[in-house]
Amino acid sequence: MLETKLNDKSTVTRHGLFLGIERIDKHFFLSFKAIGKLTHADYEKITPLIDSALQGIKEADIKVLVDISELEGWELRAAWDDFKIGLKYGFDFSKIAIYGNQKWLEYSIKISSWFMSGEVKQFEDLENAMTWLNKKEVKKSIVQRDLASRESDIRDSLENLFKKNMKITDWNIAEADDQEASEILVDILSKKLDEIKIDVKNGKYKYY
Repeated sequence: MLETKLNDKSTVTRHGLFLGIERIDKHFFLSFKAIGKLTHADYEKITPLIDSALQGIKEADIKVLVDISELEGWELRAAWDDFKIGLKYGFDFSKIAIYGNQKWLEYSIKISSWFMSGEVKQFEDLENAMTWLNKKEVKKSIVQRDLASRESDIRDSLENLFKKNMKITDWNIAEADDQEASEILVDILSKKLDEIKIDVKNGKYKYY
């Protein structure tokens, strides 16, 4: 949906969601472009178009390109829209490439939730995004895809644990040397990870 509006200064504002679908051999590529500040009406108008475009597809594996390079956010009502693409048809989105801007962290959770599944990566270069989508890879297991989709959260959790303990050290020891503390903490975390690696190798978590 594209809406053009002229204000008193004769400037043009645009907003909307644009959909494209392409088939190359047996593979389907779905593309979305979000422009401006999305509204509830944008979602209402794009949903029937998505249904029409996808209902004839039988394959379960679809790759997606989401262009948010011109996205400015959501109006309040639109921010709560339940926009679950593919849930109706049970599609498995194997890869979701998000080409965009510095708002990646702010927008990623909502955009990722549109697709329900798949490995999500952000790119600042459109060509790199397309290269990644087109790269042939061995089919990943459900576990691999799940952990890949949560890799950023897992890494953030580890970093937050490190930072939390740095703060505790500062609270306990006002004159603490932060460099010394950080090096000791890294050593502690590394040793624990080494212990976990040994446990994994020995099958401790095989039936966890």
